[in-house]
Amino acid sequence: MKKKRIHVLLVVMLLVVSLTSCEKWLDVEPEGEATTEKLTGTGDGFRSMLGGVYKAMGAANLYGRELQFGIVECLAQEYTWSWLSGSENYGGEMYREAANYNFTDVTLKNVIDDMWKSGYNVIANANNLIQEIEKASPDIFENGEMERKLIAGEAYACRALMHFDLLRLFAPAPVENESGNFLPYVDVYPNIQPDGISVDTYLEKVEADLLKSMELTMEFDTSAYGQSASATASTRFKGDLSYGMAGNVGDEKIDDFFLGRGYRLSYYAAKGVLARVYQYMGRYDEAFTLAKEVLEAKAYGVDGTTVYDMFANEDFSGIIQDKIDDRTDLKLTTNLLFAIYNENAYNDYNLENFFMMNATSIGVGTWLVLDMNNQQMFINPATGDDEREQDYRGFYLLFTPEYSSFWNNEAISAKGYGSSNTTTRENNVKTVPVMRVTELRYIMAETYAREGNFTEAYSILNKIRQNRGLWNNLPVASDWKTFQRDLIRDAQREWISEGQLFYLYKRLGASFYIKGETRKMNKSEYMLPIPENQNM
Repeated sequence: MKKKRIHVLLVVMLLVVSLTSCEKWLDVEPEGEATTEKLTGTGDGFRSMLGGVYKAMGAANLYGRELQFGIVECLAQEYTWSWLSGSENYGGEMYREAANYNFTDVTLKNVIDDMWKSGYNVIANANNLIQEIEKASPDIFENGEMERKLIAGEAYACRALMHFDLLRLFAPAPVENESGNFLPYVDVYPNIQPDGISVDTYLEKVEADLLKSMELTMEFDTSAYGQSASATASTRFKGDLSYGMAGNVGDEKIDDFFLGRGYRLSYYAAKGVLARVYQYMGRYDEAFTLAKEVLEAKAYGVDGTTVYDMFANEDFSGIIQDKIDDRTDLKLTTNLLFAIYNENAYNDYNLENFFMMNATSIGVGTWLVLDMNNQQMFINPATGDDEREQDYRGFYLLFTPEYSSFWNNEAISAKGYGSSNTTTRENNVKTVPVMRVTELRYIMAETYAREGNFTEAYSILNKIRQNRGLWNNLPVASDWKTFQRDLIRDAQREWISEGQLFYLYKRLGASFYIKGETRKMNKSEYMLPIPENQNM
């Protein structure tokens, strides 16, 4: 890798993962102002195009809000509005309509339409980038062919992930065995009105794109420099290389563009997403293999003897503080495989309104109150004991607003909490989780259980619990139904306000508490309506 630092020509976009420079790297020129010809004339322009794709994925109607703590969590019945004395002063009516699966509500319908359009807009931008970079000369890139391949590989992964989540929202899960054509898989730019295809064919295209991504990103991400950039959470999310890592010895510095791999769909992240896809497809052995490979990935210092477990370690020291304002790692970054970056998340996603601590009246704010009583997420499914006070995810990652006259065991996720300390607040909310390392452990545990190896399955679940302060192990079950119950209960705690529970329930065809009864979702509930006007 060249030692020369890059000086951008078109926009300031170096990916040093600090609060300032990461945002600048993503600060691309708006569509219509920066032409494709202008951007594709230099390697820096392609960097800008890639930054634009990631920034679009972080929009409020995609991973920034609605695919995080918003609509998708309402579909999973995560919230309750029972604490309200009335609805006339409440600002979250759309979310209640989502929880009621009332997709004909005008406001909700418009937001769902925007989710569809924004998702396919991300895909269109990724397609444009892929088509242009595949005909670009390696000579225009500061780091030659390796950099060209890396950018292309990440674009393929962005296209695959966005397609996959649109499928999980707008089409039936494979477990339903429904035939027919549903969504289009758009891999050509421009393509204004493509035809829908079957779920199986669509998933094969997702798989192909992720395999292509891994092929292209492997050269950098498995090199000494690439391993250093992903070796620890500090390197992945802060760009802090330890002494002795490649790229931090003498004057050999990693080009800033290659830092912050936690905010990018790296080789390891693409492999993790593919494990998620294989599990969705029912290809459990392949999902297990990929999940295990990521969990066992190691990086090495330049001395050849220092070894880093890249994704296996978890550190909760950033949340184990008495005061919520002192908790500096509410997103648990050591446990993140891939996240979206947005320095302005607090304002862009209106977090103050959803996760506020104080209110002077019931009509202030749009609190998203967890349905602790009906979902019973912190009740031990085997013993019936309430574990909220012992589980780090309950004790440190939830809070009760300081308006106590109507609270009765209610709580709000702290993952969107805005500390009074501006630096702490920005550090906590700028990272938007998309995939946790815990999911890889769930994949392995589920595969063991499907094979009848419940001892290994529960060994993984209980290790997850132990790392989160729970030393009373779940008893090892001998049947799938009980294991599924225990898996779901842990996932309900792990994924609070992160948008993954709906997909879990849908993939498994699982029953959970829905509007007064325990049952599985029906078709009118687990499939969002495709917009009448499907123009991309």
